[in-house]
Amino acid sequence: MVRLSSCRLARHHLLTVTLMLTTAYVNCFSTVGARPSPIPFGSKFLSISKKQQVGEVSIESGYIRKGLNVRGGGQRMELFMAGLSPTVASLLAGSVAGAIGVGVAFPLDTLKTRSQVMGQPQANETATETGNSNSNNIGMFELIQLIYAAEGIKGFFGGVRGMMIGQAFIKAVAFGTNGWMLASVNDAFPHISTFNSLITAAAFAGFMASFLVAPFERVKVMMQASDDYTSELQTVEVILKTEGWKGLLTRGLGPTLAREIPSYGIYFVTYGLLMQTAITTFFGAGAPLIAGAAAGCACWIPVYPIDVVKTLVQNTAGDGE
Repeated sequence: MVRLSSCRLARHHLLTVTLMLTTAYVNCFSTVGARPSPIPFGSKFLSISKKQQVGEVSIESGYIRKGLNVRGGGQRMELFMAGLSPTVASLLAGSVAGAIGVGVAFPLDTLKTRSQVMGQPQANETATETGNSNSNNIGMFELIQLIYAAEGIKGFFGGVRGMMIGQAFIKAVAFGTNGWMLASVNDAFPHISTFNSLITAAAFAGFMASFLVAPFERVKVMMQASDDYTSELQTVEVILKTEGWKGLLTRGLGPTLAREIPSYGIYFVTYGLLMQTAITTFFGAGAPLIAGAAAGCACWIPVYPIDVVKTLVQNTAGDGE
């Protein structure tokens, strides 16, 4: 059984800032790329029957047309998504942006995971030996030094390849599902409040994404927590050999659902409400980046304890819980 001491929980809270930074980076990429649909789509949020200019981004008839200046000269690269529905555009852009965001922020996520599993018995270690260690007193900068001394730079990127691939699918499902559900709710209940439609779509997106998050993060957590695993495929083989498909697909699924549903709800609602404020005028084309970072931070504060439990459950080998 996984047991969390109050001392370890207190230490985890000190690293909440690290997780918030990680999420902020990831969501900056995701929101700029995917432009979550609660804002530009649906007449009940913004009137988009006429063209709206926001810096270099124009939104017309519910579709996205972006122009990017490159090399600082007169060259201009036009990215057109006008032939795609908002849901498909969010799915494609969110998948690419999510993968890039994970790659950039992965070292911070590794520090979070290593901190969470400190003091937890590993496969080659007894609970007594772990309890006698001073790992609970290690700070973030000491942890960085330890990882670098023992494993070098690659120690901060254990499982990054699999998670970048996984995050592409996860973000695609999350943004696509949220866009589809939001449109469906607004069509079925035209008089529903903005808040209720946002929270319903976001919670459904979190529910659907959880079934992809759980197996990908099971592999990620095990590779981040130990240097015994050399690749994602080897880690999957070990899990399947010791626990079967259930261990890969459902270990930690409960805590994942408990984390993702409220987290996505807070994220999409916060982002949606921020993008209806003066932030869009003040920051212009940078508004999605600012709103995405703020929403990313906000969505993790209440669910961080659940994330600690999920990490410990998923890092437990064999049949132990």
